Amino acid sequence: MPIYLSRPFRLISLCLLAVIPIANANATKQGDPSGVAFTHQITFQLTFSHEDMIWLGDPASPTASVYPKPDARPIATDLCVRTLAKDHLSPNRRYLHEARIAKGTSQRNVYAFTSEREKMIGTINGQGHFSTNATYRNNRKLLPSWPTDASILTYDAEENRLYYNVLIPGPLVSESLDFLPLTLVSSDLSPVTGRYSIDYSITNRVPSNGAPDSDNTAEVSLQLVTQASTITLAHASVPRVFHGDNVQTGSFDNQDGTYLPESVYRAGGTHNRETVPSVTVTIPGKFTSRVQSDGENLVVANTLVSADPSKDSPATIAIDGNFDDWRNITGIDDPRGDVVPYLEYIADVDLLEFKVAHDDQHLYLYARVAGQIGRSHPHGGRSYFYAYLDVDHNSNTGFLPSRDDDCYFGVDIGDDCEVQFEFVDNTLRKTFYGFCGIGGDDNVLKQIVTLGKSQYGRFNKAGVERANYKSEYIFRDGVTQITEDLKLGTSDTIRLAVSPDGNEVEVVSTFTGFLRNPAGQPTIQSGQTIDLAVGMECDSKAYPDKTNWAADSTRAIRGYTLGQSGHHATSE
Repeated sequence: MPIYLSRPFRLISLCLLAVIPIANANATKQGDPSGVAFTHQITFQLTFSHEDMIWLGDPASPTASVYPKPDARPIATDLCVRTLAKDHLSPNRRYLHEARIAKGTSQRNVYAFTSEREKMIGTINGQGHFSTNATYRNNRKLLPSWPTDASILTYDAEENRLYYNVLIPGPLVSESLDFLPLTLVSSDLSPVTGRYSIDYSITNRVPSNGAPDSDNTAEVSLQLVTQASTITLAHASVPRVFHGDNVQTGSFDNQDGTYLPESVYRAGGTHNRETVPSVTVTIPGKFTSRVQSDGENLVVANTLVSADPSKDSPATIAIDGNFDDWRNITGIDDPRGDVVPYLEYIADVDLLEFKVAHDDQHLYLYARVAGQIGRSHPHGGRSYFYAYLDVDHNSNTGFLPSRDDDCYFGVDIGDDCEVQFEFVDNTLRKTFYGFCGIGGDDNVLKQIVTLGKSQYGRFNKAGVERANYKSEYIFRDGVTQITEDLKLGTSDTIRLAVSPDGNEVEVVSTFTGFLRNPAGQPTIQSGQTIDLAVGMECDSKAYPDKTNWAADSTRAIRGYTLGQSGHHATSE
């Protein structure tokens, strides 16, 4: 699967770290000549059926405790590696996320997101020097977060962003988050690959009288199967009792498309759904002696390097709310806590990961957020998911997902078509598509569409209808119908499932939902190479003292081929 990846260590603001609890620290390298000390921390996440848990106190109370029954086994597993960097020498970089930097013929154009939509504010030449224009110099009210003295701005080509240095007293502590599959290296820094699994084992103690002991112990571990051997990378003993912040209720019901109410967790609570309420707990883990730290890298000692992972057996994706089938598919990471000045920060749309897979008839999408997918106010709350698909690698066709209606966190791709879903009142309302090309609703209804430049809204600022604008539609029983926000009706060619804890979502669309051009050729088909990115947004009605919308978008996965190789999938 030809995904172009990088996992650069990203510096984020200290105000974010102040609210993140630090788990077990392990594999730390001190005294790095670069002036940076790295600490790698691993945390396991286990989801149990509520029926296998015993509560001490009201489950809705932050002081309640819960413990698994002796033979309970998790119904879902996950983990996260958090890398902390303590930098003693370098100043903090303040990256300006509130801009889209687009590659031109001989330079890069910088477009800032302002209260009056997107404005071009300057250019970056081939040597990486940023030059402002009159808009930057003469419209300071539109650019409150940008420095008056633009000479302090530096271009980071790897991040494709401008930044300036901020002096902070004392060492700077920052973080990055990694999920499966991890980035591991051997002692010579060659990539170590294989297949990951999270194993859960119970040790049954048998006392001298031969009767089973109810005081069983459990352990969770991270295994890596390479060509040469199976390696235990990390492990943790499962506590007898879990407390407070380490416990999460409120599991997602994929049948009804909403979160289960608190009442189902209380004694005597009942519900008429097939979904079993779940409880998710987090456990600090430890790396084994096979894993060492070499600065930013995690090194697996005494390991033969595996073959190219692209030659491994293909993955199989089932849209069922079980995310084990995504654990060995590589994607791209997105920083926790990234936000721009005109948007609120809400964890439910703070994207952390994006992955993609396919078979010869379907496109599969995966996303992880810091909060819970679709969570919104039960009376009028709204939340949206967008998969932006650039089918011709041309930003001059389609719509540029940039700032529009105070909702967008810009992505520099030409968004030709979209896979979307909408939550209203904390419940899934519909799945639908967007087409951003020539002809608007009329051509979409005819299922004959043409790629070309379009705008987001149907009407311009003067209230005049545009010829080319983004159309949103559902595809059901082979018929296309125009839709809009809050409207009922959902596509039968798109399905999704959310993890029990609400952090992850998997989406599948058939290729047929993307319509055809006037020559009868599908917009999306097997063998095609496309660019993709994901965005999410929600209103802030459920959050006191917040008034604006919140949104986030990932970087683009570029050059993804819907061919016969890579990660195939099957739909159930």
